[in-house]
Amino acid sequence: RKEARLSYQFGTFAFTTQDRVKFGQRPNFEGKMRLNPVTGMMEKYYPAYKRRIKVAVSAFVTIVLLAGASVIMVISLNVQGYISQEDQERWDPSGEDAHPLYFPWFASLADEGGIFDTNSYWKSMIPALLRAVAVATMNKQYSKIAEQLSEWENHETLVDHENSLILKRLLFETFDAYIILFYLAIYERNITMLRAELVGAFNVDSLRRLFTESILPYIKRRFANKKSSGKSKKKDDDLADTSSDGVLTVEAGLDEYDQFDDYIEMLIQFGYVTLFASAYPL
Repeated sequence: RKEARLSYQFGTFAFTTQDRVKFGQRPNFEGKMRLNPVTGMMEKYYPAYKRRIKVAVSAFVTIVLLAGASVIMVISLNVQGYISQEDQERWDPSGEDAHPLYFPWFASLADEGGIFDTNSYWKSMIPALLRAVAVATMNKQYSKIAEQLSEWENHETLVDHENSLILKRLLFETFDAYIILFYLAIYERNITMLRAELVGAFNVDSLRRLFTESILPYIKRRFANKKSSGKSKKKDDDLADTSSDGVLTVEAGLDEYDQFDDYIEMLIQFGYVTLFASAYPL
């Protein structure tokens, strides 16, 4: 038992080949060669304090990006009519102390007759659609940044690398998904606004997934098939068997599958239903 515990602690314990890949050194791990004081064998070594410094820098970068996402969420609260002149009056009836999240110009767009008139169903849906596009764009860009930061942190094992990446993306994407809902539930305490935002966010996100995961790939595949069929007609009969219509060639042209995207979507949907169950109409 002690041998198994120590081998697991030093990253040498594995049952299967998959375990060896997860708990062994990553191919991209960088370090200086040294003599392991436990095993007496040469190994790559990277000081833990250097990794902690890099993790702290990564956390700072993530906080800065979350601050930028917060600005977009505050603007969305104003243009959707969730923060209005009534909030300013409730914050300070005298008007001397301005509401920290109230921006009159953006809030005026949600007034009656404005571009995002909250009394109009279709106009009020425009800010929700724009925010969904902005959130999807931010999440996509941050996923690339998170991958670069996790790689820069130089984790020794694949498990540590994936845990670091998952933590970054989980914090960022759940923040984008829930911050407005928590504001309406905790500060505004307005069940009507909360229900409207919850239904809107859930439905818009479902439509976004339907378009980006089903409709858009289908359209791209149809165009790709037409293009490949046009090229295959110009080939000689001797090369017919190597045309790009093969199953492997078609699958190679598909986008890389990211398992984490499916898990985070299920997690966020589960949060919509459980965290705000009292506000969600069933």
